[in-house]
This record gives sequence, structure tokens and C-alpha cells, in this order.
Amino acid sequence: MSSRTLKSLRFIALSFVMSALLCGAAFARSEEYIWATGKVISKSGNPVRNAYIAVYDDNNKVIDYANTDQNGEYALAVPRHVMHLDKKSQGFLTQVFGTVTRFVGGATDFVNNPLRAGIKAITSAEASVAIDPIQKGAISAGGTVADQILLRLKSPSQKPTPQEERKQPGTLLIKVIGENSQDLVGTAKVYWMQQETLKAGKRETRTTTAWLDPITLAPIEGEGASTTHSDYLTIVAGRILPSLAEVGQTVKIVVKMPTPPAPEVFTVVVARHNRTGQMWELKPVGNDRYEASFEVEKKFPVDDQSISVLAYAADQQKQGRRDDAERGIDRAGLWDLKRPYRYDPLIVVSRNRADLNFTVLRKRKN
Repeated sequence: MSSRTLKSLRFIALSFVMSALLCGAAFARSEEYIWATGKVISKSGNPVRNAYIAVYDDNNKVIDYANTDQNGEYALAVPRHVMHLDKKSQGFLTQVFGTVTRFVGGATDFVNNPLRAGIKAITSAEASVAIDPIQKGAISAGGTVADQILLRLKSPSQKPTPQEERKQPGTLLIKVIGENSQDLVGTAKVYWMQQETLKAGKRETRTTTAWLDPITLAPIEGEGASTTHSDYLTIVAGRILPSLAEVGQTVKIVVKMPTPPAPEVFTVVVARHNRTGQMWELKPVGNDRYEASFEVEKKFPVDDQSISVLAYAADQQKQGRRDDAERGIDRAGLWDLKRPYRYDPLIVVSRNRADLNFTVLRKRKN
């Protein structure tokens, strides 16, 4: 084979490889990646270092993985569709500018890098010891099938399987491995999302960050299983005081919604009368409690009625209610008592809705 022919074949091969890379890069740029971050702790509440977390797509393939730092924290780059989020950004998320919450200066290059297979996100605590944020781990990326996922049929009495539960917005199927700990294969759920601006010199990249429920690993020989769960931003208690009221009487709405330790969250908690459509903003009073007072008006129907409470992300720059967010909540039907409440972290931040009942008494005759 002549040297000219060999050069031609090399040129054709190189052109093919470059075309494939460019096509792959163009495809990757069309997909939005979300930073998913969380923490792994032991049953005693201590951070677990060097645990491995792998996240799977709907075909049960590993699409990213990470290991925890000394604080038990990890970060993953997850395609938006894997989290089952709407392609259209609702624009209701809290906007955070300046320094990012958990990530570091090199993160801009990571976010912009289209070749995601085998790339590992990096937390700020890792930055001081990591030479290169692109590392290989004990779990291979881009092709490993989750070996502990059982795609079993569900009888009416069984709980939803991970395969079914993972289809909910803001939910991921993960596998977690820790030394001397029980492996965890299950769903991890988002409790907060926000848009952050990453700055590196003169470059700015806006990305979306999601916080996942903490993962608790159980010891191999201990009781109980490894879990992922929290009550963060879940309305755990609510009351209307008094629950029996006459026209002209002032009543109070009280709910409790635990806030997470990280990040600092900005929320608007609102209540809505399900029959009159009137709305009130509940203000924080400490200890995760929110309250609002209103006067029972003549237009209130008599007898039993409901007031529902939920929360959405506040604008960090401008506190108070947001018309755009409340219109989105209406469009999604999240106030409708006849429909199941569907938590979507792009629209609301309360993972449930509190439906509180109270009774307006008929006016007594003299």
C-alpha cells in the first residue's frame, strides 16, 4: 500500500471520528444537564466517606456516578429527561447569583463538556485534594445494568415498585454502595431545585441544581435496611384555629413545614379557599411554622369547607407572592381537590398539599 493511499485512509478515518464527535457534541448540547447533589450518612448520623452512588436512566443503564467526599456529599450530572422533568422550563425556580452553593471554579467546564460518559461531578470539599475532576470510579459508567433491580409485577396491595415510582417528576433510580454497609437500590427524590450562575473569569454559565433526600446506609449486620427519605419541605401538620367560626370572627391558619439544612431555601407559603378562591400568604414565625389570619366574611358558605395550603419557590431578589408561579399552579390543577396532588419541583416546593377543614356557623337569631 502506497504512502499516499495510507494517508488518504487515515484522513478518511480521522474525518469520520471527528464527524461522530461533533454529532455527539451537538446532541449533548441539546440536552440540559442538572446538577444533582446529596449526602450519605450512617444510621448514627455521621457522614459516610467514599460511598459510591450511581444513577440510572429508564433503560437501567448507569448515566453518571460519584463517590462521596469527607462530608458524605456527592454531585452528579443528570440529563433533564432522566429526572422526568418537563423540557420547558417553568421559570418558577429560585434564582441564585454569584457564588454557587456547593460547586467549585472548574465546574463551568464540566457543565459545558458534552462528553458525559465517565465524568464525575466534584464537590467543593473535594476540590482541595482532587487533581482532575474527570475520574474513573469503582462503578463503570455508560453501560452497566443495575443488577439488583427486580422488575416485578405489582398486586393491588403492594407498594409501587422502584420502576413505577421513578417516573414521578424529580425522582431518580440510584444504587449506593458503602464499605461494611447494606447496598441500596431505590428511588431518590428531589426536595429543592434552583438555578445558579457559575462564574469562571469572564465566563458565566447558568445551570440548574437539585438537592436529593439524604441517603442513610445501614450496617451489614445491623437491623433495618438502607433508605433514602426526609420530611424536608413536607407539610407535616396543619390546623385552622378555631375550626368553628362565625361571620366576622378572625381565624388563624397554622402549618409546619420542615426546612432542609442545605441549601438556604426561599419559599412562599399560600393558602386558598377552595370555594371562594380567596388566597392568603402564610408568614414564617419560627420553628418551621407558618401562620396567616383572616376574617370570616359574609360571602363564605356556611357549614363545612376547605382551605388548602402549599408552597412554591420565592424570588430571591424580590420576596413575596409571584403571579407567574400561581398561574402555573392553577394551570397544573394543583388546587383541585378532585385530583391527586402531584409534586413537581419545577412548579411547587411543598411535596404535599395540606387540606384543612373548618366550619362556618349559621348566625344565631336573637
